[in-house]
Amino acid sequence: MINISSHIYFKIAVACVSSCIFFGCENNVNEVKALGSKSGGIDVGKDVAIYISNDGKVSAKLMAPLMNKYLLDSGKMIEFPASLKVDFYKDSLVVESKLTANYANYIEAENKVFLRDHVVVYNILGDTLWSEEMYWDQNTNTFHTDKDVIVKQHNPIAKIYGKGFEANQNLTDIHIFKPQSNSFAIISDSSGLTPK
Repeated sequence: MINISSHIYFKIAVACVSSCIFFGCENNVNEVKALGSKSGGIDVGKDVAIYISNDGKVSAKLMAPLMNKYLLDSGKMIEFPASLKVDFYKDSLVVESKLTANYANYIEAENKVFLRDHVVVYNILGDTLWSEEMYWDQNTNTFHTDKDVIVKQHNPIAKIYGKGFEANQNLTDIHIFKPQSNSFAIISDSSGLTPK
């Protein structure tokens, strides 16, 4: 008789706990269903550091406060909605150039990073490139855009405005497609420049 009543009390306790868990998780279950309906859901990473390598050598380090990874029908897309910074390395992990942007996204199938909102690339020599929007092509290790661009060169110290450009990652080879005719100006100091 003790065994029967213990068994009944155990079943009642399990039923109460199960219903509490079921009703207590109702919102979470709905949130999980909503995530599952978004093309595979989103993985979120905070304060990420990603090392990029070519031929077994580390070529860049990407840092971002927030990273969202989406699984789309066409493949993976990684978004950096709250800025990113990239250090590009020469041999022996010596920083050769740097990139900053307020927003970026990477589509794995294309192996390109779309950058926008105050994109700045600069090298250790003092050459700097500004644009509101550009692409970083990881297949060719180049940057390009058809948008407005400002380039500051270190030798001679000059600032050039133009529309569209292509440049290698260390900014030693920059081609501005449509330089503005009155844009070339020799400037007397090497203080930081900001785009208008």
